[in-house]
Amino acid sequence: MCAADVGSNDGGLLESRASNAALGLGYLLVGIGLAYSLAVNSIGLFAAVLVGVIGLVVLSLAILVRREGLITAENKLIGAFVLLAMALLFGLHELTALPSEIIFGVVFAVGVVVPHLLLDYTDYGTPK
Repeated sequence: MCAADVGSNDGGLLESRASNAALGLGYLLVGIGLAYSLAVNSIGLFAAVLVGVIGLVVLSLAILVRREGLITAENKLIGAFVLLAMALLFGLHELTALPSEIIFGVVFAVGVVVPHLLLDYTDYGTPK
């Protein structure tokens, strides 16, 4: 390892630490904002802070995916079935008169059981 390698690697490390610190500060400020909005009983401020929470979570997920490469075939399959299950939950609840137990059973089967069975009993996502 030469000195040029160490220098170039430190820039990425410092940049990573700075972005982590900024993200941590963002979460701290959002937490303070939530506590303050509850203390002053302001639903408008509470809603604004919740939008900030969603923004920070999306930013955190984007950073995680970029750094770790979490987009795999298995994760795509599971994500697709979870989105389908969420659509079924809202659709069945709003458009049918089915009891909630049946709706949650269908949602559980589509969101959890089906992707698990597909991953266990097929070669989907395994390296060839």
